[in-house]
Order: sequence, then structure tokens, then C-alpha cells
Amino acid sequence: MTFADESATWTSAGALGLAALFLALGIVLFWRWRRAAKREIAAVQESTARTERLVREIRAALADAQEEGRRVALLGELGATLDLDAALRRALEAVSELTGADAAMIVLRQEEGEPITAAFGLSEEESTRELIGLPPNGGRARAVRLSYLYTPEEAGNDEFRLSGGLAVPLLGENEDRIGTLAIFWRRVERTLSDSELELFEELSRVFGPALENARLFSEARRLADTDHVTGLHNARYFDERLRLELARARRYDRRLGLLVFDLEQGEGGDLVAAAERIRAAVRATDIASHLGDERFAVILPEAAEADAERLHRRVQCALGGRVDTGADGVRLHAGLVELRAEDDASGFRERAEAALERAKQTGVDRLSAAQ
Repeated sequence: MTFADESATWTSAGALGLAALFLALGIVLFWRWRRAAKREIAAVQESTARTERLVREIRAALADAQEEGRRVALLGELGATLDLDAALRRALEAVSELTGADAAMIVLRQEEGEPITAAFGLSEEESTRELIGLPPNGGRARAVRLSYLYTPEEAGNDEFRLSGGLAVPLLGENEDRIGTLAIFWRRVERTLSDSELELFEELSRVFGPALENARLFSEARRLADTDHVTGLHNARYFDERLRLELARARRYDRRLGLLVFDLEQGEGGDLVAAAERIRAAVRATDIASHLGDERFAVILPEAAEADAERLHRRVQCALGGRVDTGADGVRLHAGLVELRAEDDASGFRERAEAALERAKQTGVDRLSAAQ
């Protein structure tokens, strides 16, 4: 072997060794980079998981805050009114929304008379049924679970039927029971968790005092608007309502009638009984009032002169037949008017009273219409 050949051999061997060295170094660096990359990827994944958890927690917190804000808003709306009808409507809408119920009902006790019943999401027929109940005197039951069973025929014909419900006592300011609050669901049976039951009871505790205040205010307002002799509306209420109905008739371009009459009863006449007969004779939309000294007035929304004349005849019959029954009978002098474009509330009433005076003077028909 020559020196040149030997040199070439050693050069080739050195090159191979150097290549092997670089290859080994590359392998070592690759594995180190791979381990580092795995650590980085793991760190990124962990950071992403933490971020996702944080996002979920933030979303849950926002949802809770929104739910709480919605609840506070609904309860705030309820407490902002002393109108009983509005308070009942808002309470029913709120409890249905917050509990996810299909329908709700409130039965509110009164000191006298039948309980006040209000419903949301129930048909008229369902509202008239005896849907809820609690043990006598409130019992010790925390709540009453309601379950409705149907025949196969009933179940097949009514897919939207009530399937169940839950009723809890409605508590007043002093934790005494003032009524019942109930929710209902349809189609399928539903199981309430302890937290849902606690929410329902919380709503009952919050709604109770607000509804009790609205009922007491409504009762006080009713007494303030009621004539203590006859039980009809009094003169103050009549003046307020006449202005309201006149404005409504003008706004919606509707007719408005007014009948004013004096009642002269013979010996032993019963004004309370007469007022009951007058109340039975008027329409549900009419507003009957006792203005004092046996003078009565009836506001007739969306009624013309002919409607007022028919009401006059019904009052005649209710009070004992014809008006010209003699000294010992019932005398009814009446004046009626229909709203004109130039009328205000006082002018409208004055025209009716002027017609009444003409009826008294003529004494023939005992009914006079303002011409």
C-alpha cells in the first residue's frame, strides 16, 4: 500500500467517524428537544385546561349573577306595586319563570268572604278546579306534592294535561299562613331536588309579605271607596271614576252613558236592600254609586242613550215594578245623558242632574234624557 492509499483510507475513516459523531449528537439533541417539547406541550395543555376551567367558572359565576339579578329584578317589580291584581300577576310570572314550572296558582285568604284565587298558565276550566290542598289548619307539612291520575281515555285525549305539582304555605310578615302557593307541570312527572324545593320556599317567604301588603292596601282602598250605608261606591269614587272613564272614552273614541236617579221609598223602605237590587240590575262593566240622600248614579262605559234607558227599566223592575206606584210605593226619578264632544266630567254630570230635575218637575215618565 502506498502512502497515498493509506492517507485516503485514514481520511475516509475520519470522515465516517465524524459523521457518526454528528449523527449521535443529532440523536441526543433530538431526544432532548422531544422531551422539552413534551414538557412544553404538557405545560400548554395544563395551562389551556386551567384557562378552560377558569372560563367555565366565570361563565357559571356570570350565569349565577344574571340569575340572581333576574330574581332580584322580578322580586323588585313585585314589591314596587300595591295593586293586588298586578302583584298577583307578577308573583305568578316570577315563580313560573324561576322554577321552570308550566303553570302556577296563588290562593290568598281574606278575613271575610271567599279566598282570592289567581292563576298563570292554567285554562279557565283548570283554574276553577280544586287543584291544590294542604292539611287542616296548615298542618306541619313542609309542602304537598300533587300527582294527577287519569284514565287511559283521558290520557290519550289530552296530551297537555297536568301531571303533577307542588304546593307550599304562603307566609305573611309574621310567618303566619296567609294562603297557598303552587306550581304545576304538564305531560311528564317531575322530581324536585332539595335545592329546588328550598328555592320555592324562599319565593313563598318573599312573595307572602308583598302580597299581604297589596291585599291590605286593596282592602283599605275598597273601604275608602265604599259607601258605608249601601255598600256601593261612594261619591268620591264616582267623581274619580267618571273622570277616568271620560278620558278613556275620548282616547278610544267610545261612547259613554250616565244615569242619575233619585229613589223615593215609602214607609219602611230599606236602602240596603234597594242597593243590592241596583247592583244586581247593572252590567258587570257598569259602575254604580250612592251619592248620598238616596241619589244614585251609574256610569255606563261603551253605552249609548238607548243602553241607559234599558238599564233604567231593569232598575225599575228590580226595585218593584213601575215607578208610579203611589205614595206608599217606590218612586224613581231619573235623568240620563250620553257623552258629547264638549263635555268635561263636571259638565257631563251637570247635564245628567239637569235631566233628573226635569224628570222630577214633569212627574210623568219620571225619566228624562238630556236633549
